[in-house]
Amino acid sequence: MPDTDPFPGCLLCAPERADAFFRRVRVWQDGLWRLSAVQQGAIPGFAHLEPRRHIPFITDLDGPEAASLGPVLARVTRALRVAADAEKTYVYVFGDRVPHLHFNLAPHRAGDALRGGPGLLEPGADPADPEELATVAAAARADLHGFRSDIRG
Repeated sequence: MPDTDPFPGCLLCAPERADAFFRRVRVWQDGLWRLSAVQQGAIPGFAHLEPRRHIPFITDLDGPEAASLGPVLARVTRALRVAADAEKTYVYVFGDRVPHLHFNLAPHRAGDALRGGPGLLEPGADPADPEELATVAAAARADLHGFRSDIRG
């Protein structure tokens, strides 16, 4: 399945452009999904999981992406949690600025900048070390090597 769909202007339908815009690296992909880790900010392992096919919102999810979402989400959040040595991985979905379904995945460690309630990051949180951001992305990539969501059985 190609990485692009005929949706001009959709940043996530042009993943190389999205990677550059969000400063992220590709960690894993198969025929249906791709996972990219953001290489800036306060949370090592912060990543985007998105369908390769253009699906505007979670309410539009159907077909093979719908059938594979649970196993894929469980597997990639576990890989990010382990790679970041985190307690858990938060999953959240917004869609106001990028009309292509994507899950924001945020590994959480005690004392980090994540918080609950009306804000996800502590105000003024320091950016994480770039080397740690790269290390977490590489560890998740290694953990997901060979994993495919589009194989039945």
